[in-house]
Amino acid sequence: MMMRLHTKSLIVALVVVMPLFFWLVGATALEPIELLGKNIFFDEISIPGNKQACASCHEPAKGWILPNSTINSSTVVAPGAKPQALGNLKPPSNAYASFSPPFRPFPNPFIAPWEGGNFWDGRAEGCGATSGPCPQGNGAVSETITLSDLPVAKQVAYKQYLGPTADQALNPFPNDVELDIREQNVCQRVKTAKYKNLYDQAFGEAIDCSPNPKDNPAYRTSFKRLAVALAAWQMSEDVVSFSSTRDKALLNDDNGTFPLRGFTSQENFGHDLFYGRNDSGLNGGPGNPPAKQAFCSLCHNGVPQGDAPDLTGESLHQLYTDFRYHHIGVPFNREIPGVKKEEKTGLRAHVTNVAPGQFKTPTLRNVAKGLSPDFKKAYTHNGWFKSLESLVHFYNTRDKLEKCEKLGITHAAEKEALQNNCWPAPEFSGPVGGIIGDLGLSHAIGPDAVPNSEEAALVAYLKTLIDDHTPDVPE
Repeated sequence: MMMRLHTKSLIVALVVVMPLFFWLVGATALEPIELLGKNIFFDEISIPGNKQACASCHEPAKGWILPNSTINSSTVVAPGAKPQALGNLKPPSNAYASFSPPFRPFPNPFIAPWEGGNFWDGRAEGCGATSGPCPQGNGAVSETITLSDLPVAKQVAYKQYLGPTADQALNPFPNDVELDIREQNVCQRVKTAKYKNLYDQAFGEAIDCSPNPKDNPAYRTSFKRLAVALAAWQMSEDVVSFSSTRDKALLNDDNGTFPLRGFTSQENFGHDLFYGRNDSGLNGGPGNPPAKQAFCSLCHNGVPQGDAPDLTGESLHQLYTDFRYHHIGVPFNREIPGVKKEEKTGLRAHVTNVAPGQFKTPTLRNVAKGLSPDFKKAYTHNGWFKSLESLVHFYNTRDKLEKCEKLGITHAAEKEALQNNCWPAPEFSGPVGGIIGDLGLSHAIGPDAVPNSEEAALVAYLKTLIDDHTPDVPE
């Protein structure tokens, strides 16, 4: 994956005068293993059948999240295939998650103690392609796919697909609050599917759903390979297209640096605030003379392994996440059915020697995709925030506004907090991220809202991160 991206960057540099869509639409066709993964992703493979697919909770056209505006606006969590089954956290976006490194200690524990893995708590460690055991038990938390699970003839080519994304793909199928289908049934479904020949093409042999040998049945190996195929597609250009307004403007700019000629003055200003820069005024915009800092880039910043660090937000492959775990003071969401306060502890559910309340930084790519007056999204791990505007306002004023509890409002929902110009106390006590909370930015919402505020400029910039490319649904 990384080599394909780097090669693409070189091509772009050499043919910069060519239209951008040569880079996007002219991408290589999917390989059989990628196409197999794509078909599985959209297959309503659950039990009961024809009810749930991976895409049911990760809809590409809606930014790879739950495509149900009513649920997003209220209870947040996705229904499972099993009757009355419900999840307990908001489904995260899965696009660009394939860049997450294997779960590992972060070198500077004062910034973040751990990084990598997949899921909000990192339990899909993805150590199968690394040497030595996983930090938390070598598959004790989430089973790990290793090279030995692949055909010998494919191990060199497919090693790149092993990791957190492949390990994560093992989990939703047998989970009774997700797809509720056993490993052998998944194998049998693919064996008889209209796309069954893709398995043979991808792995050089027919799929085997036999229960033998008993200590390591053939169906389990085949199931693991299907997870690898899912990871392969999620690493493909069909999913990680880098095709947003921001990407196009960066490529088409005269010198590929901000302020961008293809951006509005507000979008350039939002970028300045995001990174604490002060050059948007050069493009006729409002400028950021004091170099106000929203500190977004301290967590929402990262590039693929092997790329040069990106401190200014001008990398073609900016991922907008550090893949680390932070406690930002998100309030308790009383609207999630059956989930008690402080029950979902984040990283602590996976690693016992850390404080509760640390959840993985999501990518900001496609964070606004699909938004419309008729479609709402929920934000953060528990979906307490119902708009980008309120989330940015929280980052700006978390420590400045009155606590709702002091006003007699317990476990306030977002609507109640905004109506009373307050924020609830964090769900988890203990230190929260100190870089946010009182940024001094002008407000887009609340009693002191101003037109074209600095909060609004940040939201405008976030809306430039929507990928134009949306994968088609296999026929």
